[in-house]
Amino acid sequence: MKPLSILVIDDESIICDACSLVLAEKGHLVDRCLTGKSGLLAIEGGTYNLILLDMKLPDIDGMEILKTVREKTPAPCVIVMTGYSTMSNALQAMKLGAADYLAKPFTDDELVGAIENSCERLLKKQVAAL
Repeated sequence: MKPLSILVIDDESIICDACSLVLAEKGHLVDRCLTGKSGLLAIEGGTYNLILLDMKLPDIDGMEILKTVREKTPAPCVIVMTGYSTMSNALQAMKLGAADYLAKPFTDDELVGAIENSCERLLKKQVAAL
C-alpha cells in the first residue's frame, strides 16, 4: 500500500498518539487534532486520503463533522471510531459516507486492517467509475 496522508481527530491524546505511531511505522504521514474545530480547519487546509474520526468530541459531534466533510468533498476515506458502539450509530455513520467503523478499544491489526480494506474498496469504486 502506498503511503497515505491521514488525519486523526480524537479528543483522547493516547488514541491519537497510538494511531500515529502505528501508522507512521507503516510509512503513512499522520496529523492529529484533539478537537472537532481543529479537525475541520485541518481538513479545509490539507489534502488527506483518510480521516480517522472519533464520534464523541467535546466541541462538535463526529456525525456533524462527517456530514460537513461529505458536503465539501467525497474524496477522503473516513473511518469513524467510538467507545459507544451501537448498531444504529454504525448504520448512521455508513449512511453519511463513512467507509468503516471501529469500536474502541481496537488493536493495531484492526486499525491497519480497517484502513487497508477501506482504501481497497475506495480504489475499486474509483476504477469502476472510469
